[in-house]
Amino acid sequence: MKRNLQDSGTKYAVSTNSGTTALSFTLQASGMKNGQEGVTTDMSFIASANCVLHACGKPVLCDTTENGNIDPSKVKPLVNGKTHAIIPVHLHGYPAAMNEINEIGEEKDVLVVEDACQAHGAVYHGKKAGSLAYAGCFSFNPMKNMMVGGDGGMVTTNDKELADKIREISDTGRKTCYDCEHTSIGYTGRLNTVNAAIGRVQLRHLKEWNEDRTYIAGEYTARLKDIEGLELPKTEKGVVPAYNKYTIRLKERDELNRFLWDKNIVNDGIFRIPIHLHPVYKSMGYGKKKYPGAEEYARTTLSLPTFPYMDFQDVAYVCDSILEFFDK
Repeated sequence: MKRNLQDSGTKYAVSTNSGTTALSFTLQASGMKNGQEGVTTDMSFIASANCVLHACGKPVLCDTTENGNIDPSKVKPLVNGKTHAIIPVHLHGYPAAMNEINEIGEEKDVLVVEDACQAHGAVYHGKKAGSLAYAGCFSFNPMKNMMVGGDGGMVTTNDKELADKIREISDTGRKTCYDCEHTSIGYTGRLNTVNAAIGRVQLRHLKEWNEDRTYIAGEYTARLKDIEGLELPKTEKGVVPAYNKYTIRLKERDELNRFLWDKNIVNDGIFRIPIHLHPVYKSMGYGKKKYPGAEEYARTTLSLPTFPYMDFQDVAYVCDSILEFFDK
């Protein structure tokens, strides 16, 4: 059968009602037990760690590289006999270092689950995000590269047993929607049919929308690359980001943030708080440890407007405004 251009490259895909449940159900369906650990990045949306708690596990946070993604060199020392899974995040649509992470997973005999919630259509050395490990998890909320008119999620995998179990968990614990007999404790975690219908239409446009994002990112890079003190996103050979966000880094992040807002340019310092410093995680003792890479990333990162159909004049206005900020 000829594959659709948007195909993740996996045999199975199971929809859920959010990216958070996609992650949580994957860990539950893969057999995470009470007291086992899931290693994930400190620099992400809080759901990347919450999913481990939802599966009765313990999140183990890891520091990041300068691009905000999990640092493989710091992952390995965190993996031990209690580790059930490593959960790398493709932050802002930039694939994590999956070759190194998968090597650790194979060496230590633990699962690798991609948090690809921001990486729809991203490519890592010829393979799509969501097909780079045991399973991949996506979110379809309105902040993502494609959405479903609300919240939604998806798990992609080549493991039929995992796919069947996730489908069961998301449908209140029954094998099929026609079964009266429930074989596990499940949830009402299905994707709404109206949301699914919207998502099917959105999916047809994902490729062109990602091309728009790539073009905008290229314009930003070309126009801003010579500004001293401004760090632009870096990509390695063979990696094609989905550019959910175009993230720049600078010490004067908050000043530029206010300057751009005054010019009616929507921008954000996304994930300004690393997971370990959120009050709920501090209350569990996570705040006692330092994660310098994630903390510095949170202090210095700003996301510029990046969305399909953003026209050339809009991109030029953003760039000219940033140049004005640095010239003043």
